[in-house]
Amino acid sequence: MYGYVRPDRGMLPGREYQQFRAAYCGLCEALRRRYGPAARFAVNYDFTFMAMVLSRGGCSQWRRCPAHPLKKRPCACGSPAMDAAADFTVILAWRKLKDSLKDDGFFRSLPSRAAMLLLRRAFRRASERRPAFSDNTRLCLEELSRLEREKCDSLDRPADAFARILSFAAEDAENEGERRIQKEIFYHVGRCVYILDAADDLEKDVRTGNYNPLVFRMNAADGHLSDAEKETIRTTLLLSQRSAAAALALRLPDVWQPILENIITCGLPGVTRLVLAGKWRDRKKEDRYPDILKQEEENR
Repeated sequence: MYGYVRPDRGMLPGREYQQFRAAYCGLCEALRRRYGPAARFAVNYDFTFMAMVLSRGGCSQWRRCPAHPLKKRPCACGSPAMDAAADFTVILAWRKLKDSLKDDGFFRSLPSRAAMLLLRRAFRRASERRPAFSDNTRLCLEELSRLEREKCDSLDRPADAFARILSFAAEDAENEGERRIQKEIFYHVGRCVYILDAADDLEKDVRTGNYNPLVFRMNAADGHLSDAEKETIRTTLLLSQRSAAAALALRLPDVWQPILENIITCGLPGVTRLVLAGKWRDRKKEDRYPDILKQEEENR
């Protein structure tokens, strides 16, 4: 998937970062337990964030896994929230792979076709467990496809269609108040993910001829954005990040709250700066991007 929704490790205490890794491992374990080893490849930071929002905390177990066979690691597994996030992960991963086939030629689409084959049985089982989420994802992706065919010059309309996919994960909340909070968080974080992905893929999409709303909204036919256009994108992302932070402040505090706050108020703004600076794809390791941000600030 995308991987933009992650904490700023440089601003996260060691204990809280360990809790975040436990949530990541918990989602990975839920995918394996419910859908088999192949489903582990669908684990990502974005749905780890979703699992923490859906969860109310819980205990961790120390476990080994194929990625770390020699040393046990904490794993926040066994909660209904992790199971739900695993279901949502499989559904969106499979439907996103299917949706991407139309943008790729036969040979370029072979990896996606192979991944779809591996996930096909898991997708069917997940759709049986979460039929409403699966149907909503299909409808929103069909709306996105229609906007792409129309060469829509609005950034908000396709971002809204994608954001509504994630916001639907809140439908099973325990009460109306919690549902509204979760929906607001998921919607605005999903909107950020779509816009960040559009900015990150702009140059590649121009080269391949794939639809990108920024080409039509910002007249970026050459694959580059002016400083003023980058500032416009930064502003709209900041508005969504603040809306997500405001909704998060209404959530009942639990063990995940400091990590979620870090992701929304530090992680997403940091990723935004890297994407708009064209440095996101050049990061050496997933956990070193805060160091790149520090260097960027020093160069200003």
